[in-house]
Amino acid sequence: MEADDGNVVVLLSRRLVVAVYDPKWFMEVVERLRRRSLPFSFYYTVEELPEYSVVYTDSDEILRELDSRRDLTIVYDPEKTCRGLEKAVLNTMFREEYTLLTIGIDPGLTHAYIALGDSMLLEWGFAEQVVEKVRELVECIPAKSKVVRVGGNSRGLEIAKGVKDNLRDIRVEIVSEYNTTPSHSRGVDGLYRGLRNILARQPYLKRNKDIIAALKISLKQGVEVV
Repeated sequence: MEADDGNVVVLLSRRLVVAVYDPKWFMEVVERLRRRSLPFSFYYTVEELPEYSVVYTDSDEILRELDSRRDLTIVYDPEKTCRGLEKAVLNTMFREEYTLLTIGIDPGLTHAYIALGDSMLLEWGFAEQVVEKVRELVECIPAKSKVVRVGGNSRGLEIAKGVKDNLRDIRVEIVSEYNTTPSHSRGVDGLYRGLRNILARQPYLKRNKDIIAALKISLKQGVEVV
């Protein structure tokens, strides 16, 4: 990109613009992006779009409106998919996929999970049907390699086997749960300083011991299930 004074400007990231027509999908897209604290803006007119933006749209009419702007990167997703949205997010970082998708699972009465793309927080929560949740995450998140790490209690062994038996091209590991469930969350910053910003932006994570345990499991190398 060349500035007005002739100097070359190197872009490290691009602005994400949401141009979704379907009301239901629009609300879901906004919720997904806000939950991850990702910056974005809304589409109003083609003239108002920032230069070199990434525009995510499900509308062929908006797609035609954008045709005159050759500086834009347009992610057209008429099927309204989580994978299409994630591709738009990746495009803001000049990427097509993550190198590694890591999913950590803390088995329990409620199974806590967390998903990291190259150490970036992508999704977290609780799931009754863990295999289906892992399948959904793998389908939604473009990644060259995928690893699922499961806490190594008796229920965890069952979950790990279920993932291994039902999903292909995924490395599955059993991880020792020693020192994964904190009595409080203050120790997390010291152990995983690279994720301090994640925890600062998502105070819910620091308040939930099960999610913190899933995070720790995701970051610990385990024994592969074969």
